[in-house]
Amino acid sequence: MKFENLQISNFRNFKNINIKLDNKNVIFGMNDVGKTNFLCSLRFLLDKEVRKNGFLPTDYHKNNIKEKIEITLTLDLSDFDQSEDTKKFVSETRDGWVRNSQRGDIFYIRVEGEFDEKEVFGEPIMKWGDDLQNLKDIPFKGTSYAIDNIFKLVYIDPLIDLERLFEKNKRYIFNENSNTEGDKQIIRDINALTDEVNKQIGKMTTISSFQAEITEEYKKLKKESIKIEMKSEMAVKGFFSDIIPYIKRDGDENHYPTSGDGRRKMLSYSLFNYLNKKKYEDKVVVYLLEEPENNFHRSMQIALSKQFFEEDIYKYIFISTHSSEILYEMDKAMLIRIHSQDKIECDSYLYRIDSSYKITKKKLNKELSNALFAEKVLLIEGPSEKILFEKVLDEVNPEYELNGGYILQVTGTHFKPYFEVLNGLDIETSVKTDNDLKNKKGTSNEYELLGLNRCLELLNKSKLDNIQMPFDSTTTKKDKHIELKNKKQQLYTSHESLITELKKRCIYLSEVDLENDLFSVIGERMAEILEKPIDKVVDYMQDKKLLNMVELVEGLTKDDCIKIYESDKFNCLRELS
Repeated sequence: MKFENLQISNFRNFKNINIKLDNKNVIFGMNDVGKTNFLCSLRFLLDKEVRKNGFLPTDYHKNNIKEKIEITLTLDLSDFDQSEDTKKFVSETRDGWVRNSQRGDIFYIRVEGEFDEKEVFGEPIMKWGDDLQNLKDIPFKGTSYAIDNIFKLVYIDPLIDLERLFEKNKRYIFNENSNTEGDKQIIRDINALTDEVNKQIGKMTTISSFQAEITEEYKKLKKESIKIEMKSEMAVKGFFSDIIPYIKRDGDENHYPTSGDGRRKMLSYSLFNYLNKKKYEDKVVVYLLEEPENNFHRSMQIALSKQFFEEDIYKYIFISTHSSEILYEMDKAMLIRIHSQDKIECDSYLYRIDSSYKITKKKLNKELSNALFAEKVLLIEGPSEKILFEKVLDEVNPEYELNGGYILQVTGTHFKPYFEVLNGLDIETSVKTDNDLKNKKGTSNEYELLGLNRCLELLNKSKLDNIQMPFDSTTTKKDKHIELKNKKQQLYTSHESLITELKKRCIYLSEVDLENDLFSVIGERMAEILEKPIDKVVDYMQDKKLLNMVELVEGLTKDDCIKIYESDKFNCLRELS
């Protein structure tokens, strides 16, 4: 079974959205943009406890009660032969009037709500079928629909209550009907001990005198043949009523209360997992997790990420989050960005880690997940660019991050996975990269147009052919360096139309490289700050890039930063801010 699509119409802050889904989904966006409402739409579809309360006037988009609410979930059931969950689903929807078209692999579940002005609420009506234009009413009994026999929706909010969860399920966890004969004998022994405890309690002077006096006070108000006695709760309700979870560390005989918010929440997740494995093994369990990072230290958020994206129990999951750590282990997940312009919009992108990035999965996810929460992202190659650009922006526009800007260092030139995801989610993305040439392995004078081809790859265009350089065994290293620089400038000029197209797509290729770009703008100031002859400045900067960039940045004034910011060589900074 695969979650395929969700369409929401006239529900809360969603006028009309149509968004692709997968079985693992991450929902993110700014505060108050609709992440909770997105999850709530699924709860109306799959949770009878939410559905039975009906739609309130405030559930209708801008209180437009004249138009009905429609929430439609699309499922792909083409994996019938491989998936037990799909078989469960099909067995509940086997009637011919439900699955009767040629597109039997695609199935729809819909909840509708027409507002009744007399009753002042909208009654949810459930429908399903494989013909979207001719859905059938789902059979129901009482407040339950047939769909509730298939799905169990588990919603975990940020303020999960451990005591309430444990108390609510205590009877199921400690079901006395499932006790073995040995357990039953132990219970009889405990009850005998409890009786003895209460006899001893009754012998205490403070207890017996209080019992006598309170009985006398009661009889003054109402003459009855009664006696008030003190009993432990365990004696009346049974010893299970007093059981609560404690933490016991290995090698320590003491028991500690589960009082820390993080520990309590972790135990709550453990309890949910236990119950869902035992209690709902015959149903398709769908998790809805709202901001699971709350109250968790960073290391625990990363541990949760591993659970969510790798454990089988979280086969179907929707997570709303503000935490990059929750996304550390993500793979094969649908990223869903909810954002607001003139109206609420949604964009989704199916994120799968290419095999070439499997080894660096955590690094890729770490960098990407931070950028997902931005409005504009500038992709750069390495730390030298990051140090320079952060300095310039701190001087010229120090609030660029508050306004949604983010500089993402890809540490190398692997821009494509970041570029595709961010653009797929409608996050404004720009790139700054060098015009590199690379000697083809095994040759002396054949060179790849690495910089230009890197940019073409981002546009999914064909690469340019390799070029030949006039090098031989007599060519010195210095002459080769000069020739390569000249060739880069020549290529930049000769591909003017391509460079213009790249700029329109916010892909900024240096004429040569970062250091030469910078020198063309503030060359004399660089020589002054670094105390080097002007013809040696670029070579010095390229010798130990990071160390020497730090030295330069420490000497830059605000005027220097304004010149850099306003230069055509650094359009990427204005694009970001």
